[in-house]
Amino acid sequence: MTHTPFVLPAGADDLTARPLETADAEAVTALARGDEMEVLAEPMTELVDVIGEWRRPSVDLERDTVSVWSDGRLVAHAFVAGRGSVEAVVAADHRGRGLGTALVAWLRAASAARGLATMGQTVPVGSPAQAFLVAAGARATYDSWVLELLPDRTVPTQPLPGGHALDLARDDELPAVHRVIDDAFSVWPEREPVPYADWHAEFVEGDDAAPWQRRVVRDGAGEVVGAAMVTASEDGMVWVNQLAVRSDRRGEGLGRALLADSFLEGRRRGLPRAGLSTDSRTGALPLYEGVGMVVSATFTHLVLDVGDEGGSPGR
Repeated sequence: MTHTPFVLPAGADDLTARPLETADAEAVTALARGDEMEVLAEPMTELVDVIGEWRRPSVDLERDTVSVWSDGRLVAHAFVAGRGSVEAVVAADHRGRGLGTALVAWLRAASAARGLATMGQTVPVGSPAQAFLVAAGARATYDSWVLELLPDRTVPTQPLPGGHALDLARDDELPAVHRVIDDAFSVWPEREPVPYADWHAEFVEGDDAAPWQRRVVRDGAGEVVGAAMVTASEDGMVWVNQLAVRSDRRGEGLGRALLADSFLEGRRRGLPRAGLSTDSRTGALPLYEGVGMVVSATFTHLVLDVGDEGGSPGR
């Protein structure tokens, strides 16, 4: 599949556009963090997030991205991340030039080329991105939250059922870990399965990955019945990227035990803060608040129909 052509807005003769390249990861991270700092107490995107996402075999930067540059500085970009998810950012000092509208048009065309009917982006509540997308006709589909267990909070304890054990996932168990996680997340409406190769590339491969980040609960027969994938963030936080319990084993405290285990491991490694994100599709917010976590940021997921050519000019 070839790259979808991108058309710069009128009057943008000072700008150039091209697909992103692997070497642009730091520039993309900086642009995203600057955008987040406009409305959040602290930025969320980290370089490891960008690199991990781009490492997925299904991602082709030549096909899936476009970037806009001004004198060697990245001022806007868009990414068709797959599974109906997209990302787009315009630097604050380049808004009002029609770049947002041009990016939405490109995202629609690139998403259509991949056979997608809708495209959605999760943005902070109250952000310029939310206002722009709503004006472009986007509809809200679910809310999401970032939660944190602050350093002064006691890590909760949760005993496991008899015969169960917390441990690190062995390499030969990784397909089972992926299956537990993907099965749990696949109950969400319109959510497509994540291929094992994509999941493995994002969470297991790379210089930043380590065995301690793959935490599991095994039952008495040695089967993986719950899993947590965690990372260490640059701001001293252990971040729970994925948490899942097999559907027939929910309600037994396995998720809570995995959370406590992840939080304690972070503190043992000098990471006093703990964080994760969840959304209204999961119904898990009370679980996290029940272990002492507090909401630190609120987001909304906005969806546009790929075939709808409406839009809000000027951004």
